[in-house]
Amino acid sequence: MKQIYLICVAGLSTGMMVEKMKKAAQEEGYECQIQAVGTAVAETIVSKADCILLGPQIRFELENIKSITGDVPLAVIDMKDYGRMNGKAVLQQAKALMGEA
Repeated sequence: MKQIYLICVAGLSTGMMVEKMKKAAQEEGYECQIQAVGTAVAETIVSKADCILLGPQIRFELENIKSITGDVPLAVIDMKDYGRMNGKAVLQQAKALMGEA
C-alpha cells in the first residue's frame, strides 16, 4: 500500500486536502494511506514515504526538503488545485510522481 505524505508548516492546513484525497482514492478504489505532517517531522517520515507533496505555501522549502528525501518522489502541490481543494487532481499528481498515472 502506497504511503503519501503532505507536508506543510504544522501539518494543519493540509488536513482538509488529505480528506479530499482520501475520498478521491476511495471513489476510484485506489488503496493508499495519506497523511499530513509538519516540516519539523519531515525527516522522520522519509523512510516510510512513497511520495511527498509540499503545500504551496511552503514551496520555498522545496530544496531543503529535497536534501533529506533522497530518491523519494517530491513535488509542490499545484496552487490552483490546492486552492480549489481538488483532492482528485492532487491524488493524480501523487500517482504520476510514483509512476502510476
